[in-house]
Amino acid sequence: MSGAELLTTLLKTISDTVLIIDSADRVNYCGGGSDWVQLTALRGKTLQALFNDEVALLLSSLCEQSRRGEDTRQTELTLTPACSPTLVKLGLKRPCWYRVNCSKLADKAILSLHDITREKEIEACAEEARISHQNHQRHQGQRDPLTGVYNRNALVPMLNQGVAQAIRYEYHCSLVLIDIDGFSDINKRYGREGGDLVLQALASELEKMKRGADFLVRIGNDRLAMMLPETHRDQSAGMGRRVIKHVSRLEVESKAGPIRFKVSIGTASLRGPDDTTEDMSKRASENLSIAKLSGGNRVEVDEA
Repeated sequence: MSGAELLTTLLKTISDTVLIIDSADRVNYCGGGSDWVQLTALRGKTLQALFNDEVALLLSSLCEQSRRGEDTRQTELTLTPACSPTLVKLGLKRPCWYRVNCSKLADKAILSLHDITREKEIEACAEEARISHQNHQRHQGQRDPLTGVYNRNALVPMLNQGVAQAIRYEYHCSLVLIDIDGFSDINKRYGREGGDLVLQALASELEKMKRGADFLVRIGNDRLAMMLPETHRDQSAGMGRRVIKHVSRLEVESKAGPIRFKVSIGTASLRGPDDTTEDMSKRASENLSIAKLSGGNRVEVDEA
């Protein structure tokens, strides 16, 4: 068996893909585990003929360093169908990742390509799962477990964003606070479970009423807030009246009997570029206090 035959036989036994490159960057011999490695098809072809400019330049540089006797660093390489139409014809069907080592053999360079496609796919799946888990944790960390709406941690960033956008684009925006009247009495009469059912019913009703851009948050034991973009003072008052009307029709079934309840509402609307999130929140809270002190089941809005 000649040396060439022995080399060809040896290359057929290994799983890595091997290209033996001469000083003119031509393939002398090749073999190994890749579907696209075919001795008769690749022999004599230059790296520039087989690969696009970027890949050919990388491999040529590694080979030149090796032929000069210099140490080369291990390199990762992605081969895609776009990288080499020639290899597509020979069997390259999808992107493949390789870990490339280059060494010297007399006046030639040996490129050894270890297939790490499966490793990369596993890494990608793991990274996707990690990001998904982080997003889920972040999402869960901003949700109220009882009602499913956002919790108070999410309100301030969203309110700040809404106010900033309204000022920048000269829009309106409003903050609406909704508080359940006599909630402590509901808990005493119908138990904690009854109070929870009332909160869930209120949150569910508000979810149905709000627009897609509106932002609903539970900010306290019996209090919810709605951030309403592009909503001025009169519109926020109208929203408050609709909430009171809808709530008056609700009847919540509990083990201790049906529960009917009412709410008080305070609103505040952006007054101009000098207004702030803190100012709006303070006015909405003050207006809510006025509504409750006035007997509840009513809406109080900013002064005109």
